[in-house]
Amino acid sequence: MTRNYVRYAPVLMLPAAVFLAAPLLARQPSTPLTAVVLPDGQYSKLAVREMGREAAHILKQSGITLRLHVGSTTQSVSGFLVVVKLIGRCDMDGPLAAPLAPGPLGWSHEVNGAVLPFSDLACDKLRGAVQSAIANGNPVGGNVLLGKAMGRVLAHELYHVVADTSQHGQEGVAQAALTPRQLTSGSLEFQESERAAVEIGLDRAR
Repeated sequence: MTRNYVRYAPVLMLPAAVFLAAPLLARQPSTPLTAVVLPDGQYSKLAVREMGREAAHILKQSGITLRLHVGSTTQSVSGFLVVVKLIGRCDMDGPLAAPLAPGPLGWSHEVNGAVLPFSDLACDKLRGAVQSAIANGNPVGGNVLLGKAMGRVLAHELYHVVADTSQHGQEGVAQAALTPRQLTSGSLEFQESERAAVEIGLDRAR
């Protein structure tokens, strides 16, 4: 089993990258995607709610309606089903996060070249990225920023799953590494090539 990683970019002082979605042409009806979120430690409901809001906004441009379900479920779902594990502490309410260190922010699992519908988010790494953004003057509440960062990494991983690809984009949310400011500031979207790859993946699944 291999993993597709998204890492943080080590250069922290670059201006935040802002990508605006291009006007959309007519697209096929939206496809539902349910993410079953499984925290393995303490988490902020506000952060998880913001994670869902941010990821849903990004994925909507590719024809996906994201639904979050926190905790295991026996309910039947339509469309895609992806299991998302939150590893570590997913809130900004306790002691300061550890200093930002190299390592993946999230990853999806791959077997024999196929990307499986299982993704992990490294909350302790994301908390470190948010702590760095706060230290550099970002005025938004810590759990809101954490949720925004989590949502962008979640959208990145769901791109790998739906498009069934280990390839990364050159810019935007699908690039291989994101700075703390890219994770928490402005807007971050898929580029047109990634949106097309997601739509092809949706067509294959229909």
